[in-house]
Amino acid sequence: MMRSLFSGVSGLKSHQTRMDVIGNNIANVNTTAYKSKMMNFSDMLYQTTQAASGPGTNVGGINPRQIGLGVKTAAINTTITQEGATQSTGNPFDLKLTGEAFFVVSDGTNTYYTRDGSFNVDEDGNLCMASTGYIVQGWGVDANGDIIQGSVSNLNVMSKSNYEPAYTTAATISGIIDATDSNLETKNGKIFNLQILDNLGYEYNLQFGILPQKVVESGTRDIHNTENAYTLPNGTPDTLYKVDTSKLEYSYNVGGENRIISSTDSPDLITALDKAVWAYIQNNSAAPTVNEKTLAIKGKHELGDKTDLNKEDADPVTITINDDFLAAYGLSMLQFGALNGQDITVSFSGDVGYVKSNTVPTYPLSTDLSISKIDDEAVALFYTVGEAVNGIAACTLADAAYGDVTTIKQDYEDNDGNAITDYIFKDNKGDEITDAMSKRDLYGDIMRLMKLGTENKVQDSYYTKQAKDTESIDPGKYTITLLGMSSYGEEVNIDTLLNNGTTSWDLVYNPDNGQFDYVGESGNDAFTVALSSLDNKFSNISIDLTDTQNVFNEGKSTVTGLRDDGRTVGKMTGVSIAQDGLITANYSNGMSAVLGQICVGTFANSMGLQNEGDNLYSQTANSGECVTVDIKASGTGYMTTGVLEMSNVDLSQEFTNMITTQRGFQANSRIITTSDSLLEELVNLKR
Repeated sequence: MMRSLFSGVSGLKSHQTRMDVIGNNIANVNTTAYKSKMMNFSDMLYQTTQAASGPGTNVGGINPRQIGLGVKTAAINTTITQEGATQSTGNPFDLKLTGEAFFVVSDGTNTYYTRDGSFNVDEDGNLCMASTGYIVQGWGVDANGDIIQGSVSNLNVMSKSNYEPAYTTAATISGIIDATDSNLETKNGKIFNLQILDNLGYEYNLQFGILPQKVVESGTRDIHNTENAYTLPNGTPDTLYKVDTSKLEYSYNVGGENRIISSTDSPDLITALDKAVWAYIQNNSAAPTVNEKTLAIKGKHELGDKTDLNKEDADPVTITINDDFLAAYGLSMLQFGALNGQDITVSFSGDVGYVKSNTVPTYPLSTDLSISKIDDEAVALFYTVGEAVNGIAACTLADAAYGDVTTIKQDYEDNDGNAITDYIFKDNKGDEITDAMSKRDLYGDIMRLMKLGTENKVQDSYYTKQAKDTESIDPGKYTITLLGMSSYGEEVNIDTLLNNGTTSWDLVYNPDNGQFDYVGESGNDAFTVALSSLDNKFSNISIDLTDTQNVFNEGKSTVTGLRDDGRTVGKMTGVSIAQDGLITANYSNGMSAVLGQICVGTFANSMGLQNEGDNLYSQTANSGECVTVDIKASGTGYMTTGVLEMSNVDLSQEFTNMITTQRGFQANSRIITTSDSLLEELVNLKR
């Protein structure tokens, strides 16, 4: 009787344990990567009331007679090989494992294993569990970015936050060179740019020009010559003088206000002032006498040295208006009396000119003088200019051979069809005055000087032949030239390249089909700009031209340059994790770098792992040693990013198990109550 009671008690305990397991499964139905538990029963010891006996002579064998003593928990197994469903999160650091492998994590002291791939990045850049902060383990990389498989260590996804810059070593020129493009006929041809980088990521602009190569053919051209002979003024009656042609301006101050005397309003006063100033300069007297009246005038003015008047310490030329001045020049006291006592300041324009005169000019200059503004450099070809006396300098011919000068005007068209006019000057010996020939900008001034002399026409015109080289474009042949180099608006000195003659390359196309043939020399697809000779921060750059053509494109060339490599410093823009656990960083300069690889752990008996809570497992004696492997290389599965593994708890199965467990518990309860009733009847026998 007592045995049934204890059997019932063991049944209650075992079913209670099973209910605990079921409850834990249901409680973790939404726990990430939770693996459900399953409990197995086994019967307990048996009491043998009669042992088994074998058969004898004419007697059969007897089976043993045993009474069971109840039930016990045989095992609680984890369904660790059964994967849970997939839950999408969109978080690139959330990972799901397929297969039976585990993530390896560490708290710095102990190593744990988990199927929970809910990871994030801490402040130090470590990839760690979101729930515990334990750091994910894996393999790092060497200097070349190759994975170093061996002992595992913490994985840091921010170990390379920047990607180093690099200089440009290769570039490509592509597009069309149209032979009808008018830009090809400019000084530097069709210009295009190529941006390159140095080893620090600074950008430089290389400017290139493409010019057609030309074939030169010898020939002649007709030149229209027109001759005129001039007798240059030199001595009486025709002498050339350098004179002061300053325009004088008169002003005075009233109450701090500067007022200009108008030649329109006061022409008589202006005439009187002009006479006084020029008389003073000619007489070079500080106090000239006019009609025996003293004229108060002071200051200085010298031909060719009028800049002194603009200096702060220069004495200005001033005239004091007084009664004597007005009377001397017959000016009305009534009209100009208001100016009596005023200091009139004289301003000079500072101009000079050349005049032909049979007498020394006097000031004010007469209105019938023809004054020519000729550059001093032009005059100096023929004359020696003397020292200025009273504001006038006489010009003496430097050589008697210049007394008569012949000018030969030549008109012709240059190679581009432009109308050109040149002058040749010859002295009276017939020798060419060659100094002028090197100063084409002086021709106009020299011709104005000739007009001041006496013109004697020698011959109207005639034609001569002159050698002329005719240039024509050589079809399909061009020259590409490095014109300059700049960085952020500043020019870079490329004299080293220029001195070495490594800035121009021949560019050849097949004239029949316009396809690229070679650059530099036959067989070359690219030319090299030796920038390393400028500075070691540059690399020599190989520039490929195979993508160019020499074809018609409506008169427009579309040649462009693009660097093929080189980079600025890159900032990390994102991190991705591949199916094999490779962690790759992407950078703003278009580069990427492998930062490490997440390893996984496998066990001979993963069901032998011990639960440690927090979705963690630890190694046990029955699980076997952990083997860290590359998940894909080992064939154990793969990783999926942006998703998590859900719990593998099957609620329908758990509810079914709960029902059977409840019924089992109830049945065992009945064993106890029934046994109790029997015991009660036994006790009642004494009545």
